[in-house]
Amino acid sequence: MTGIIIGALAGGICFVVFGLRRVVYIGGVSIIYILNKLRGKPIGQSPLVRIIIGTGIILCVVSGMAVAMVLGSMVGEVIEYALMKLTLN
Repeated sequence: MTGIIIGALAGGICFVVFGLRRVVYIGGVSIIYILNKLRGKPIGQSPLVRIIIGTGIILCVVSGMAVAMVLGSMVGEVIEYALMKLTLN
């Protein structure tokens, strides 16, 4: 159980250090691309468009953080299991 918590914390920290900037960029650019394809022409800078882009960025950051924490907790659990097997034998 301790390995899961430590791994999730390490995954979250690694996400903030290494992945936050990329995820914000990908979230913003992908929403702009989708809006351009839906309208068929370049989008303007209306308040609704800015709200949609902000929502896309927030959604992308939350999902990226969730993935990083889940993968980190899985790795932490595997490391804890391996260390327990090594110390008990």
